[in-house]
Amino acid sequence: MDIHLNMSDIVDMDTLTLMADLGQQIKLLRKRRGLTQAALAERAGMARSKLVLLEQGRGSVAFESYARAIASLDAVFRLEVAQRPTFEELADTYRE
Repeated sequence: MDIHLNMSDIVDMDTLTLMADLGQQIKLLRKRRGLTQAALAERAGMARSKLVLLEQGRGSVAFESYARAIASLDAVFRLEVAQRPTFEELADTYRE
């Protein structure tokens, strides 16, 4: 079986993973702070429905919404360089 991935496929997968991870981190921190979705949404100046999408990593939520939620949790956003497998490592994984 041949698997063909191009860079845009990997970027799409990375984007979905990043959105889901960030949403989970916001949800976890919100719960640690003892806040409901409604309370955090009010603090961040957004609708609760938008916060739900943000925590689920779904929908097209503007980065500003992520920033508002993070700031409202008295947290910071940091970027790290991702460690990605090489195309060869991916091919080996899918061959097995």
